[in-house]
Amino acid sequence: MTDGAVKFVEPHELDLMIGQESVTVIDVREPDEFATGHIETAINMPTSNFDIAALVDLTDEQDTDLVFVCAVGQRSFGAANAVLAHVDCAVSNLKGGIQSWVRAGFDLEGGK
Repeated sequence: MTDGAVKFVEPHELDLMIGQESVTVIDVREPDEFATGHIETAINMPTSNFDIAALVDLTDEQDTDLVFVCAVGQRSFGAANAVLAHVDCAVSNLKGGIQSWVRAGFDLEGGK
């Protein structure tokens, strides 16, 4: 159960969580941004088409926590806060977004 606050995770923490298959990564960037490169396991759910009900179903069906990402962490933080009251799981935001992920040396899937 959530404690009512969005947590921030560093890139290395998210990498460990992905390796343990304990989270679902939700990338809230627009499809054209997502196509330039994204975290391998991420699901694209842009803020322009954000579906809280689908996320509730996902967390119920897969018993997963959520980590939101975007380019720098602002849009994803807003999305994480919007979904927080609707799900019964931990909700986190990647601190610094995709930019911090790349700076930390992690790869992106897709893109050029």
